[in-house]
Amino acid sequence: MEGFRVYLYDKNGNIIGIFLAPSQKKFEADKLKYCSEYREGENFISYTEIKNPVLDKKTGEVREMTISEQVQAGILILSNGQYLEGEEIKTVTKPNDWSIWDKNSNAWKVDNDLLNKKLKELREKALKDLAEAKSNFLNQPLEIEKSSKKYTFENNEKNRNRLSLKISLMWVLEQDKIEKVKAQNDKGLVEFIELNRTELKVLSKKIQDIIEVADIAEQMAVTGLERYTIEQMLELNVSDFFQN
Repeated sequence: MEGFRVYLYDKNGNIIGIFLAPSQKKFEADKLKYCSEYREGENFISYTEIKNPVLDKKTGEVREMTISEQVQAGILILSNGQYLEGEEIKTVTKPNDWSIWDKNSNAWKVDNDLLNKKLKELREKALKDLAEAKSNFLNQPLEIEKSSKKYTFENNEKNRNRLSLKISLMWVLEQDKIEKVKAQNDKGLVEFIELNRTELKVLSKKIQDIIEVADIAEQMAVTGLERYTIEQMLELNVSDFFQN
């Protein structure tokens, strides 16, 4: 059966060895019998293992280091955002990616280089998102009404160019209508419908209005991106610029 453990430390807090005795009472009655290396005033006894031992100058006993002593000794390393308040480690949550920890003031402070780098990343992403949002807005499907029936015009660049070419030819040939305008009926099936001048004007105006809104919105967005704060950039949704 394992005996009573005695831990012996030197004056620097280094462990000398672990010794066994039948009991604490018997050990204290004859220390040298069970621990021949023990020297009164030169080394120190503990009946529990001390993980980070230090000699207490006031009591003359070996004890566990306090939190602050462990920090001073480099045993305990404080991370960024941590500081000592008495014997308690306080933690301040990092507010953003562009702040660095100031140990002198125990506070996070904005680093302008990191801030500008983040702003640049956000603006570059916003410009890509802007191009996609504009494309989605430009290519939104348009409704055509013909003979009390509703159709959908697939408003992409290819179809817009085709329609523009057909309208130009219609004017040149002095025609009153275009017979083959590709559209989808209410069941989602493709049909080629006939549109007269009035109906074409309505469709063309819808397309032109969308193009004008998209161009203006894009200009406003690009201008805004250059002056927005990083907080505004983080909340920005470029799709909000494009409204019918």
